[in-house]
Amino acid sequence: MFSWVSTHFLNPSLFWPAVGLMAVPILIHLINRLRYKRVRFAAIQFLLQSQKQNRRRVLIEHLLLLAARVLAVAFIGLLIARFVADPRQISMFQGTKTHHVLLVDDSGSMRDRTGDTDAFTAAREVIRKLAAEGAQRPETQKLTVLRMSSPNETLSGLSERDVDDSLLAEMSTRLDDLECTYGAVDVAGALDAVKSRLGDDAGSVKHLHVISDFRRVDWFDNKAAAAGIRALEEADIDVNLVRTVAASNSNLAVTDLSGDFATAAAGVPVLLTASIHNFGAVAAENVRLAVQVDGRPLPGNYLLERIDAGQTAKRAVPVLFEKSGTHRVAVSVESDALEADNSRRIAVVVADDHPVLVVVGSSLQDDGHYLRDALAADKSVTGYNVTVDSPEFLRRHPLDAYQGIYLVNVPDLPEDAVDALEKYVAAGGGLAWFLGDLVRPAFYNDRLYHEGKGLFPVKLGPAPARLTRDEFTSQPDIAARDNDLFRILAGAENPFIDQVFVNVYYPVDRDSFVKDRERPGGVSILADLRNRDPLMLESAFGKGRIVTSLTAAAPIMSPEKVVWTNWANGPGAPSFAVMNLELARLIARRDRAAPLRMVGEPIVMPIDRTRFRDDIEIVGPDDQVSQVSAIDPAPADSSSSTTDAVPMPVATYRDTERPGFYVVTKFGQSQQPDQQVLAYNVPEIESDLKVAADADIFNELGDGIQVTIQPAGSAEWIRSESPGRELRWILLVVLALLLSVEQILGYRLSYHSSDESSPKSKIFRRRKTATTGARRPLKAGTS
Repeated sequence: MFSWVSTHFLNPSLFWPAVGLMAVPILIHLINRLRYKRVRFAAIQFLLQSQKQNRRRVLIEHLLLLAARVLAVAFIGLLIARFVADPRQISMFQGTKTHHVLLVDDSGSMRDRTGDTDAFTAAREVIRKLAAEGAQRPETQKLTVLRMSSPNETLSGLSERDVDDSLLAEMSTRLDDLECTYGAVDVAGALDAVKSRLGDDAGSVKHLHVISDFRRVDWFDNKAAAAGIRALEEADIDVNLVRTVAASNSNLAVTDLSGDFATAAAGVPVLLTASIHNFGAVAAENVRLAVQVDGRPLPGNYLLERIDAGQTAKRAVPVLFEKSGTHRVAVSVESDALEADNSRRIAVVVADDHPVLVVVGSSLQDDGHYLRDALAADKSVTGYNVTVDSPEFLRRHPLDAYQGIYLVNVPDLPEDAVDALEKYVAAGGGLAWFLGDLVRPAFYNDRLYHEGKGLFPVKLGPAPARLTRDEFTSQPDIAARDNDLFRILAGAENPFIDQVFVNVYYPVDRDSFVKDRERPGGVSILADLRNRDPLMLESAFGKGRIVTSLTAAAPIMSPEKVVWTNWANGPGAPSFAVMNLELARLIARRDRAAPLRMVGEPIVMPIDRTRFRDDIEIVGPDDQVSQVSAIDPAPADSSSSTTDAVPMPVATYRDTERPGFYVVTKFGQSQQPDQQVLAYNVPEIESDLKVAADADIFNELGDGIQVTIQPAGSAEWIRSESPGRELRWILLVVLALLLSVEQILGYRLSYHSSDESSPKSKIFRRRKTATTGARRPLKAGTS
């Protein structure tokens, strides 16, 4: 009852005295009933009979009069105590001890600008106004400010502080320390954290003010967030949603940078592809791109004529890295409402060249030389350095240095060579198979295919097959599908592949092939033959990628004196070089490429103490230098084997909230630096600025949820005099009606004698007649 009073009255301290005053009319009524002493006498008995007949009616009228007087006193009390029918409209700073928790959305979208201010600045202003209003009633309010990005962390000086003049004096400095991030937040997790924080606060009225831009991506179709608000309501926590953005702004964002960076070499052009998405509601025209390499803008006019609303446009930009090493690449568009996503960055590690290993089954054939010519006829143009050797090379040399390995017409492999290849590919290396007349299908099926668990992706048929052809055949032998391997060769503008003949190939076991394609991460077809048998396949093994050609790489001769294929030396030979260059890019190992990082992700750097010191140095986008020391991992469980490798110590750096380049330097035991550049970008989800409407939020919450939504820029809900104004006039009107009814009933039930029937009037008239001597006329027959 006390909680209900405090949440429905602006002056709850006056409620109980008003309840006591309601007893006054009742006491007066009872006193009036006892004031007269009953005396019975014979002359009045006939009146008692009349009173019994009207007793019920009189009783009801008296009770109505009493009720009117009691209600009149009650409504006067409601006016004095300032009753508010809807507790959601009550002032946040009235009544008993109140705890205000302000949950501030500090995600990247809160940097959205409208005019000269942004959404996060508007959130700071809401906090300032709430504190100023609460300071007018000291010792009745508490205030806590939390951030959605870290709701479990307490802000210095803004946790359960009494709202008074001292807090108001500190507020400016405290709010300056409250910064907006560039990353995404977990709305549902933040609401759950607030509920846990307020669960033990049973001594005050609790208000949660969620200050946010309320974007659709966070608040629409978010069942977890809706469940969090319902849980807060069930815990008697008043929820108030405060908007900082009135409407959605248009926004362009660079959402992706891609290219063949894994095979980038010094002096070799790399095609960079930038993706720009239009998150606005109208088309964007004449969008210009600016490209920078190591802080220097590239010459050229890169223009996107039109990007329709909700669509992504791509622009290819050639980039030439003159030197090896790590280069910083950034692509940006012109400024708009949200500047943070107008740029995207990537750190590209450029090598002098990229080693490729070609393993051939026989040194007497030219299979490997065709591939070497296709990949590295001019190393300065392609960037590849090709080594051709026998299967013994796999057993005697480490493979990690190679970007990709080709196995060409290899009959079989030693067991230790297979193990080395499996480790290489599982760790991220790339592998390409080309078959031929030396291949032993039984070995491939038993050891390399290994029931779909090995390096070879399919089970082969027992012998090679012929692709028949006659004078009426007009269809090309190779039908390329839509994929990266044949992206340049597909289409009518590149007819070279149509001139390739494939006479001999290895068919696949159909029953096994169906299962191989259906398993998760299974085999996909890159190109078919004219008879619809597969020719080129793609598969995965661990972190690596495998491409398999079921025909030969060179024009080898079958026992029937038929050339397997003319792809390497026939009219379609130009397509052989193009296809193999694309193949090298497709299987290039990516485990050493610069990772794609989003702001907020910590930098975790393992330290090999045999080579490096414990301390590392990190230079952020703002050129601030930080020192981080490696920490030994927690002791291993005693149940673990003593033969397990000892984990290396790890240096962790968490202050990565700003987008840009972070330079991490490890120092060798001889102080020789080893640098790594990491590019951090804003998450794409923060670029969608569409705002959820009030109806969308209420529909998501469901019926029966008492939540208020305050419009952006409104301060009426903060002021003390704003709530209950309309209800006050209603109470006054009802009170006037009650007093009128009370007067009518009081007049009806009281004694009022008229002039004609009054005894005093009759006596007065008799005296007047005697004085004037007037006589009434006598009737006939009287004396």
